[in-house]
Amino acid sequence: MQQGLAAKLLLELDADGGYYAPSMQLVDQISSIRTKVVVYIGPSGAVSSSFSVFVAMASGILAMNTGTSIGSAGVGIQDSQTVNYLAGVMRSLAVMNSRNGPAAAEMVTRNTDYSADDAYAKGLCDLEVDSYNLLLSALKLDPTNIVERKLDQYPSINNHAGYAFLTFLGDPFVLKVLFIGCGILVMLNLLIALVKPRSSKLDEANRALLELVRMEVLSPDLYRPTAEDYSYEPQTHVTTTTPSTPTFTMTRVPTPSSHSSLEKPIEVRKR
Repeated sequence: MQQGLAAKLLLELDADGGYYAPSMQLVDQISSIRTKVVVYIGPSGAVSSSFSVFVAMASGILAMNTGTSIGSAGVGIQDSQTVNYLAGVMRSLAVMNSRNGPAAAEMVTRNTDYSADDAYAKGLCDLEVDSYNLLLSALKLDPTNIVERKLDQYPSINNHAGYAFLTFLGDPFVLKVLFIGCGILVMLNLLIALVKPRSSKLDEANRALLELVRMEVLSPDLYRPTAEDYSYEPQTHVTTTTPSTPTFTMTRVPTPSSHSSLEKPIEVRKR
């Protein structure tokens, strides 16, 4: 069968949750071809809740197997503005496909659940069947002309090990256990630090310095003051001596007279 030539697109829905962004993307794609899309909530025991309800309401034909339920589309949403917005989207999808808009909006505002009987009675689903084969008969579809696509034929994020690990960590109970465990480890670390403080390199250096000081104090070569050195006898009278002014003696050397004779006369000879 060539792409785009299918008479009907049958989606078997059994989901008790979902994410907003991918669900709304699927809603937009289904809304563009809603006349061809049939959503079947089955087999018996299947449910459609949370954001998967929007996918069901976007379909052109919504069929529910006996023993299934639909609703609780607003679980976990606390913001009133968000609740009103999603209720409006749900009502618009229901009215667009000729279904009960107010009853569909209550699945968001009041988290109402409807069984297959209640949903068919209130006009939320178009068909109520007892089995998959009866659904094909009601839709006048030949089982030999149906091309099935299994989940294992396409890569799914649910099968990825990293997604499973993140889902495990995102579980509220696991987060609570991890939080309590981290708190216990912190308290034990503080208790050990108080009972037996850890020694750092700075502490070791300080201890080495103190040991050197202790060795110097206990060294026999070091002068140790006795009690007599620290004894103090108060003086009753203190005499201060003021230094005297220094005296200087100057001796003058006589200047020789110009008329004084020399000790030895100079002889002058003529040639």
